[in-house]
Amino acid sequence: MNRLPRTFAGRLALIVAAGAVVRVLYTVLVAPWPPEVSDDQVFFHLQSQLIADGKGYIQPQLELAGVIRPTAAHPPAFPTVLAGLAKLGLTSDVAQRLTGTLFGSGTLVAIGFLGRRVAGERAALIAVGLGAVYPILITADGALMSESLYGFLVALSLLTAFRLMDEPSWRWAALLGVLSGLAALTRGEGFVLLALLLLPLIRKPGGLKAIAVTLVAMVVVLTPWTIHNYSTFDRLVLVSTNGGAVVGGANCQATYYGPNIGGWNILCDRPWPGHNEAEETSRQFKDGARYARDHVSRWPVVAAARLGRAWSFFQPFQTNSGRAPGWQNAGTIMYWLLLPLAAFGLITLYRRRTPMWPIVAPILMVAITTVVFYGFLRFRQPAEISIVVLSGVAIDALWSRRAARSAAPDKTQPLAHAP
Repeated sequence: MNRLPRTFAGRLALIVAAGAVVRVLYTVLVAPWPPEVSDDQVFFHLQSQLIADGKGYIQPQLELAGVIRPTAAHPPAFPTVLAGLAKLGLTSDVAQRLTGTLFGSGTLVAIGFLGRRVAGERAALIAVGLGAVYPILITADGALMSESLYGFLVALSLLTAFRLMDEPSWRWAALLGVLSGLAALTRGEGFVLLALLLLPLIRKPGGLKAIAVTLVAMVVVLTPWTIHNYSTFDRLVLVSTNGGAVVGGANCQATYYGPNIGGWNILCDRPWPGHNEAEETSRQFKDGARYARDHVSRWPVVAAARLGRAWSFFQPFQTNSGRAPGWQNAGTIMYWLLLPLAAFGLITLYRRRTPMWPIVAPILMVAITTVVFYGFLRFRQPAEISIVVLSGVAIDALWSRRAARSAAPDKTQPLAHAP
């Protein structure tokens, strides 16, 4: 007897549950912990406890040495979520890292609805199945990093953008603004994604009004944190201060020449004395921008290296903090197999004249932010969602073609004559 669920919701739940089990096992048994160096994982782990204890957003590594310094080095959403868990008594690293399974499972559900939106239920379930076993997504969910929460918010934003394209109403516009604001409070690239998602609305009836509502909703979400930053640093900091460190560390001798070209180097961020983090990173930004202006002739080569790093064509097996190297390398190999499928899925949707801009937007966003800043596998998280969905579309299309050929009559056989 076939006991598999017959409904789309039932089958989706079954695949997502299997993906969740894989993520739990990977996180508990395989994912590297504790970190070998004091990286972003340590920052999130410690800062969440400080927030839960009422000490606020202060530099956690310095706090261990008795130095109290306000920080906005990372956007606040992810450590705030972890602080909520700490308030419930869940302060262990395992409990914190398992939040990735929750967010990753939510992303799989969203992938299912995205796939159904563009190509039907079978394509959707294939896409979710791919996402459930895709090591790049699994390792991202198993690391104590913001990518897992960010991917979930991006996936929800893509679904909402589809609904807004169909119906430019203030409700969907407001929801997109809220989700995009939360995404930007998780990773700053969320601003670029929203700008891309809003482009199709410019020429739609009621589109400009929907854009205005979306932007207002986003501002409402961002305002409390921005006001907090202004009162703390006495200057405008929309989301975080790490833009200066990013630009400073990505534009220097070590990242314009040699084996680390197109990457980022912490040694390039010259430390500035003082206790105002925003002023310090502003000077780092100016250092990086000045170096970039003085080496304009290197821009094409550096941009190509950045794109090569982000899309795993240049130094594809680079180390990513918090991810098991073997699993990550296996994910890179699977990614190479998915890429041609994703390209075929994109062509398939284009030929069917299926609206697909929200699926394309994350890929463009990753390309843009990579060229502007630097190339790293972590930054590809939103595009992974699109790659998985498009691969599901491709496999479904190939399956349909094979079924059609099998059902077609064999014209090489002679026709039977009536007696």
